[in-house]
Amino acid sequence: MNDLQEADLRDLRLHRLYQYWLSRHISDRPPGRAHLDPLDFRYAIGLVSLIDVEQATRRFRFRLVAGAVTEHLGYEMTGRYLDEVPEEGMRAYLDEAYQRVVGRRQALHENGERVIDRRIWRHESMLLPCCADDGAVNLIISARVTHRPQALDATRGDRR
Repeated sequence: MNDLQEADLRDLRLHRLYQYWLSRHISDRPPGRAHLDPLDFRYAIGLVSLIDVEQATRRFRFRLVAGAVTEHLGYEMTGRYLDEVPEEGMRAYLDEAYQRVVGRRQALHENGERVIDRRIWRHESMLLPCCADDGAVNLIISARVTHRPQALDATRGDRR
């Protein structure tokens, strides 16, 4: 994932959500959960997952996982922790991205194709940090437009 540049956003819903998130900033700080109203971004609800950041342990808990993500993963993660994700590659990919969002307090974006755990994921996604009053990231909004992953064809090789 890369730092989010607005011009890189392809999906209109992601672009609108990003604009909404920017409009809710407090000075130079990302907004807090209390500053966001899901009714303001109904157009993106089916794309959004919410990840709680537990600062003391730096653990990530899936408060809500978008239905399409659950369907494509093949299992439900709502209410569970990142370290409970069964696939090692997916767990490592998400952990690296979440740690980066928390450490930098900046939005991340990815568009294209990625091989994780022998499946080809085609998607556009962004991660948006939300901050507590002390400035620490305590929530990550993940918005993802994704296609059903395809099993990696043995002839293609693992491009991870």
